[in-house]
Amino acid sequence: ILNLLENISDGLHVWPEVVRAHVMAELPFMATENIMMECVKAGGDRQELHEEIRVHSMEAGAVVKGEGKPNDLMERIKNNDKFKPVHDKLDEMMDPNLFVGRAPQQVVEFMEQDIDPVLEANKDLLTIESVDGVNV
Repeated sequence: ILNLLENISDGLHVWPEVVRAHVMAELPFMATENIMMECVKAGGDRQELHEEIRVHSMEAGAVVKGEGKPNDLMERIKNNDKFKPVHDKLDEMMDPNLFVGRAPQQVVEFMEQDIDPVLEANKDLLTIESVDGVNV
């Protein structure tokens, strides 16, 4: 299994800015529920707002998928007065960290509860040796 993992991941490069660009391209669609609920809290009609979001999302999706252009959903929302209560909050509402839920805590819990005990129990098997000057 480790050999297979090594074969798959050998030479793998993660490009943080490319990942960020992909996240930011999809984030407007993910943020629509929060945007709509903030407007409802400010007195907006949920059904009307939902329909506006649906129409804008479909149009923005068509631009992205059909024309290969950037996602313009936030611009559409900024230009729609029905979303005026959140116009000044849109930038902060588009923080990707707001959409990860408990994932950071779950990773820490998993590492502490599941991985660390296995590593500790098998630490004698995890010796580092040098092969041709490279630690393996």
